[in-house]
Amino acid sequence: MNRIRPLYTILLLIIPIVTYSQSDLLFSNYNINTIARNPASIENNGTINAYLGVHQQWIGFEDAPNMQWVHISNTFERLNMGLSMNIFNQSVGATLTQNIKLGYNYRIYFGGGHNVSFGLGAGLYFRRVDYTKLRFEDDEQTIPVSIDNETLPDFDFGAEYNYRNLTIGFASNHITIRNSNATLLKIPLQNHIYVDYRLILKKDVFLVPRVDFFNSGTITSVGSSLDFSYKDIFDAGIAYRYGTSMIIRTGLKISPIFKIHYAYDMGSGTFTSYNSGIHEIIVSAGFKRKSQSYNSPRFID
Repeated sequence: MNRIRPLYTILLLIIPIVTYSQSDLLFSNYNINTIARNPASIENNGTINAYLGVHQQWIGFEDAPNMQWVHISNTFERLNMGLSMNIFNQSVGATLTQNIKLGYNYRIYFGGGHNVSFGLGAGLYFRRVDYTKLRFEDDEQTIPVSIDNETLPDFDFGAEYNYRNLTIGFASNHITIRNSNATLLKIPLQNHIYVDYRLILKKDVFLVPRVDFFNSGTITSVGSSLDFSYKDIFDAGIAYRYGTSMIIRTGLKISPIFKIHYAYDMGSGTFTSYNSGIHEIIVSAGFKRKSQSYNSPRFID
C-alpha cells in the first residue's frame, strides 16, 4: 500500500484537504478584521478605510497555510449605506484559493441609539488543487496526478446590531454551497457569530471583552478575547480558541493615517512542537474624505 511521506507532507496535504482546504483560514486579529467575513460590518468613522494583511501559519513547514488579503470600504452617511471590496489569496498545502468580492450594507436607525445593518457580498472565487504535490514511495500508474481547478460565483450575507457600546453580529459565507455538496473545489457554507462590549474605564481608555463562534460542517471553533485600547493610539489583547490556541495581539498607530497590528498564535495540541506558531500582520489606513460641507452663503443661517 502506498504511503505519503514525510511527516510534514501528511500534515500539509492530508489534514488541509479534510479541513482547511474546504474552509477559510481563521484570522488572529479578528477583533479589528470583522469586515473580512461580515459585509454588514463596514466602519462608519468618516474615513475611507483600507487593510492589508498577511497570515502565515505553521511556521517551519514547507507549503504551510498562508493568506494575504486587501480590504477597502467607504460609507455614505446621507444614504445610510456603505460599499466594500475584499481580495483574498490563500494557499494551504496542495490547494490555492483566490477570491474577489464586492460588499454592500444598509443601516437602519431606531430611537434610543439602536441600529441594525444588513450586508450582502457577491463575487467569484478560483480554487486549484495540485495533486502533483503528493509524493508516493512507489510509482503507481493507476493513481491520477493532475491539477484541477474551478471558478465559481460566491455570496455572503451578514447582519450586525449595535446599541451604544454593544455589538452583536452574524455572517454566513459561501451561502450557495451546502455542506453536503462541498468538495475540494467547492467551499462549504460557513457561519460566524460574535458579541462584544466596549467598557469605558475612563476617558480614552477602553476594555473590550468578546466571544466568537465559527462553524463549517464538522469544524467548530469557539473563542473569547479581551482587548485594551488607549484612544486610537495603542491596543493590546489576548484571545483563546478553546482547545486549539492562545493568541497575543497588539496594535500601534504609527502616523495620522496608518496603524500596524500584530498577532502571535502560540497554538496547542499535538503539532505544537513541530512549528513556531502563527504570525499575522495587518496594516490599516484611514484616509479622510473630502468635506461634504459647503461654503456658499445659501447654507449659512
